[in-house]
Amino acid sequence: MVPEGWLEGKVQNFLFLQRGFDLTQQNAELGNVPVYSSSGLSYYHNEAKVKGPGIVTGRKGSVGPVYLVEGDFWPHDTTLWVKDFKGNDIHYIEYFLNYLKLERLDEASSVPTLNRANVHGIKCVFPPPQEQQRIAKILSTWDKVIATTEQLLANSEQQKKALMQQLLTGKKRLPGFEWVWAELALGELFSERREIGISNLPLLSVTSEHGVINRNNVGRKDTSSADKSKYLRVCSGDIAYNTMRMWQGVSALSGLEGIVSPAYTVLQPNSGVDSRFAAYLFKLPEIVHRFYRHSQGLVSDTWNLKYKQFAKIKVFVPCAEEQAAIADVLAREDELLACINEQLLQLTLEKKALMQQLLTGKRRVKLAETEPATA
Repeated sequence: MVPEGWLEGKVQNFLFLQRGFDLTQQNAELGNVPVYSSSGLSYYHNEAKVKGPGIVTGRKGSVGPVYLVEGDFWPHDTTLWVKDFKGNDIHYIEYFLNYLKLERLDEASSVPTLNRANVHGIKCVFPPPQEQQRIAKILSTWDKVIATTEQLLANSEQQKKALMQQLLTGKKRLPGFEWVWAELALGELFSERREIGISNLPLLSVTSEHGVINRNNVGRKDTSSADKSKYLRVCSGDIAYNTMRMWQGVSALSGLEGIVSPAYTVLQPNSGVDSRFAAYLFKLPEIVHRFYRHSQGLVSDTWNLKYKQFAKIKVFVPCAEEQAAIADVLAREDELLACINEQLLQLTLEKKALMQQLLTGKRRVKLAETEPATA
């Protein structure tokens, strides 16, 4: 059912997409005209092909991203650009194209490709221009809140990194701690846990973002071996690291008991070691660099850091009490980041739901100028 006052048709009735123009970066002349490719702003040229403002979307290589360009620009051959808005509001068109999820129209088997005919043929309904402007204004308000939350998240992440750099190196001491830190080999802090042949424990996965989690919660196909006899036991408080990717910092603290692939090395903390502190320490860039320097192999694909080499690396560590205190401070930072991430996720989901309602007319907006920008 078409909402009252809206028009029904196909996308081509409301806007017209045109393929961009070929231009290599090598042939570009020095200038200030932005050249937009399927991945966004790529470089600059001295000539514009389109008078702004305009809209570009990825056609080849990266299908789906939508870019609103304020000034004159050059749309690259890997893009489609809106040649004719047919009297419709440019900001509404931006939200509309995002709503269409153009990436689902990718018809290539190798290089992602978008056929404009497939976009033009999509059936849709369009509100009158005044309502388009109102809808775009409402959604832009949500965008501003989301952008503010994203900036808060970025600032908090930077704050945590700075705090880690200070606390984990002793440059900043917590109140009440004055003991000198000791330089110890990692082999004095951790023993290697090599318990195998345990089949009654859950399969775990080591992730960079979420630590050690149950493999069933990863959301990907299980590619593990059917024979788990060589899989290693992990206990709560252990740290597992990818033997061939520790030079990239791939390690995580486990809060679970289970088994992991033999591609991992499992570290059991010795007495006086807070493994939470060590888990944070293992993420410091300078410590990751030490893992890199001690890894062995001819090329990066074969570099590995086995326990024998790991155990020789020396680090400075405080007493167990200060380790725990530092870990508590950083854990609170993680809790704050998790809270902001959850807020960002909820805002994104709510905006998505609102777009679905507003851009289909299931939810209408008030058009009086005195009305606040709410739906």
